Amino acid sequence: MSELQSKLEQALAVVGDGTMSDVSEQYLQVVEQAPMAISISDLSANILYVNRYFTEITGYSVEELEGKKHSVLSYKTTPIEVYQQLWGCISAGKNWQGTLINRKKNGQRYLAEVSIKGLYNRAGEITHYVGMHRDISQRHDNQTKVANQKAMVEAVLNTAPVAIALIDEHQSVLLDNLSYKTLASDFGREPVDIVLQQLKQSAGDDEGLLHLAEGQQFNVEVGSGGHKRWFSCCLSSVELNDGNVDDYFTPTVSRFLVLTLSEFTRERRRQERQRLIELQRSTEESEALHVMQEVLHAAIHQIQGPINMIDSALNMFCGGATQCARIDAMQAGLKAGHAAVDQLQNALPERPHEPMQSVNINQLVHEVTEMSNQRLLARSISMQLSLNGTLPAFTGQPSRIRVALKQLLDNAIDAIDYAKMPRREIICCTQRVDDDIEITFEDSGPGLKKELQLKIFEPFYSTKPLSSNSCRGVGLSIVQQVVSEHNGTVQYQSTSLGGCKAKLVLPLRVTKRA
Repeated sequence: MSELQSKLEQALAVVGDGTMSDVSEQYLQVVEQAPMAISISDLSANILYVNRYFTEITGYSVEELEGKKHSVLSYKTTPIEVYQQLWGCISAGKNWQGTLINRKKNGQRYLAEVSIKGLYNRAGEITHYVGMHRDISQRHDNQTKVANQKAMVEAVLNTAPVAIALIDEHQSVLLDNLSYKTLASDFGREPVDIVLQQLKQSAGDDEGLLHLAEGQQFNVEVGSGGHKRWFSCCLSSVELNDGNVDDYFTPTVSRFLVLTLSEFTRERRRQERQRLIELQRSTEESEALHVMQEVLHAAIHQIQGPINMIDSALNMFCGGATQCARIDAMQAGLKAGHAAVDQLQNALPERPHEPMQSVNINQLVHEVTEMSNQRLLARSISMQLSLNGTLPAFTGQPSRIRVALKQLLDNAIDAIDYAKMPRREIICCTQRVDDDIEITFEDSGPGLKKELQLKIFEPFYSTKPLSSNSCRGVGLSIVQQVVSEHNGTVQYQSTSLGGCKAKLVLPLRVTKRA
């Protein structure tokens, strides 16, 4: 190698005082001690010079490499196209950078990151090639392990039955799993944005997620109506180093959040169905109780009339006499009548006590509508709700009001069904009018004559056909009783749909009647 060193020194020397000889020596020392493999070859790739690091990487000595071609390091797993591209590039006077699979003297393969460029003479002609490479096998192995670990983590996350996302301080998603991506596709927006929006709406929270407590859980609702979905959310934090160059000696830690969204829509709907079934059962029991009370009260009232007439007749016939043989039979009948009335009064069922409480009228309307869905669908009747979303809470007995609302809806359904109306539509509205809550049910039934608008509230009076399976003439008297207990009013009017409008007005300030 002394010949090459001599040539390099001659190329670096400056004609004159020879001061560059020191520089050339220093240059050779730098090259020799450089922490990367450096080689110089002729235009045929014959090795002319290698530095010490080159021998350490390859395992070959200087003598073993001198005059050998660089192909001594080549290994068959490097595609031939790579070498073709390499030679095409350096032959054209361009620099080439790439990766080759090389082989050491002991046969061990290693990954070499290679850079090759030409050396020019004063005439601008390439005379030699200088190559530099380093063993990046360990780096490649580390990168592969990191990539594999990332792939395994993603695989685990993607199989998780919950949506998971890593969020930075700007509420941006840095990492998510397949379930999260699916939700983002379903919603047409980032789920984290929906969570932030609902937090802001429900609690006036405008500070984002990072200030929330570790492990905090909350629920969010997405969608509306039959498309509504429910999710349970949980937050956990993780602190990571920023990795900035300026923070090398004093690392800066940033806080990130892991957001998980677990959907419980199926369970929520099952609970809603179970609640609705239980609600329907209790409402039917309340309706049956109301019907029985109304029937017995009406029967007592009907029996009491003749009894009072017989009692008056006895007083007329007997005057003040204590014995009157002519009317013994009438007295026996009167006694039996009083006994029958007493038995009926004793048979009156007691209504369970229900305290006055805050009532969401819109919720009751929704519940009544859900309970009647099957009847509406079976009769091809469309139900439209126009509910005031800012309706204030009302103080009353929810189960009693629910029964009254269901009776009004049932009457509207029956009116359309029995009349075989071609237009089959019901509209329910709620609104606040001054200090009252107004609930209306409009139907497209046959309507009601004006002279019957009061009579229909009398017990046992009904406009339904005799073939009706329901209890005729009881429902509206129950409605009137419930409304009266809440100091409200109920009336029937004409409607633009061609049928009737049941208008129920409840005052917001209610004093329970004794």
